Amino acid sequence: MPVACFDAAGKLAVDEALQRGEAVVLPTPSPLAYVIAGKTAAAVNRARGRPHNHPVAAWEPRLDRLAPHLALDEAERRRLGWLLAVERVTALVPQARDVAAPSWLDPAASYGMALLFGVAWEPIAWLLERHAPLFVSSANGAGALPAVDLRQAVAAFGPEVWVLDGDALRERARPHASTTTLRFVPGRGWEIHRRGIQDTLRANAGCSDYLADVLARADAALFRRPFPRRQDGRAGRQARRSPPADRDGPARLHGPRGRRPRHHAA
Repeated sequence: MPVACFDAAGKLAVDEALQRGEAVVLPTPSPLAYVIAGKTAAAVNRARGRPHNHPVAAWEPRLDRLAPHLALDEAERRRLGWLLAVERVTALVPQARDVAAPSWLDPAASYGMALLFGVAWEPIAWLLERHAPLFVSSANGAGALPAVDLRQAVAAFGPEVWVLDGDALRERARPHASTTTLRFVPGRGWEIHRRGIQDTLRANAGCSDYLADVLARADAALFRRPFPRRQDGRAGRQARRSPPADRDGPARLHGPRGRRPRHHAA
């Protein structure tokens, strides 16, 4: 298993692997898990042992490239940008019907919705600037849980997949897991589509209503709205959760005090 360090030689190895059309395993900031990314969905799915056309998430941190193809008004586009870049969730959002979607977005689109992964992190900014849009999925083999450190990432894939070692840049004592996925439903607003590390950490801290909290923080940052005082353990407007989220129950953690949640379908 080729392991690349965060030095000139390691960055070159990862860069060249992506240029060759291969998938690579990359670290993301704590408390997120490692991910596998490539310039094509087929490369990501091949590394994970899935059908070449299995849905994946699009990783494009430049919101201006995404915005024209999404059925969101200006306020919701700004919230989306904050949720992806600052809160680092994954987002499922409706596509615009009156604008032809670019072909690069097709692998992340299904039934008029696009799955977006927008994590921006300085240690891998050089890679995204050079290669985005990428396609991304959780770093695990079929049926396994997402890798949360280098050891697990190496064990999950064969010797043809490069792994960029980011353990030294992460807070390894913390629990890590896949991202929470939020979904925007026209006429209803934002909902929790699938539970993950962000909402689970809040719940484990004894705080309720992650969705209301994160939307209130987004609005406070974007629109200078006062952050609501918590009342009865809640912050902001009533959160609306999708049926899949309620059925799944709380995400499980992996770390000193718990286990990991199930990996995302993407």
